[in-house]
Amino acid sequence: MAKTNPVKKYDTVVKVAKVGSDVVRAINPMAVITETIEYLRTREEEQTKREHIWSKRDVLVTALNNEKDVLLAYFDYRFKERKATLEQFYDILQRASRSGDGDQLQVALTGILGIIQENPLKDFAEFKKNMSNPDFVIEL
Repeated sequence: MAKTNPVKKYDTVVKVAKVGSDVVRAINPMAVITETIEYLRTREEEQTKREHIWSKRDVLVTALNNEKDVLLAYFDYRFKERKATLEQFYDILQRASRSGDGDQLQVALTGILGIIQENPLKDFAEFKKNMSNPDFVIEL
């Protein structure tokens, strides 16, 4: 194993210490304080922005969940109504096909097609408005 020269080690330590002290002398204490304050201010602003984004997210998620409940209630109401009407038209269709009544057959087919082609969301805005009214009652 080779021995290290203690003088070389000492010279290296002295060089590193000189460079380190030059760096310390080159640092402006006021600049360090100013930059630290600016960092803390920026960090606080960004934290505030994140909290604002999180609170907006929470509000939107709550609104979406509330909308979901209203939308599901609307579809439940609307499709029960459509189902009952379709059942009536299918009954008419069945009776008309047994009896050979062409007029009733035409009425049943026209009614069935009308319900199938109708957009179930067309009345949603009115339904949503009614749901916000505490006195609104859904009649089935």
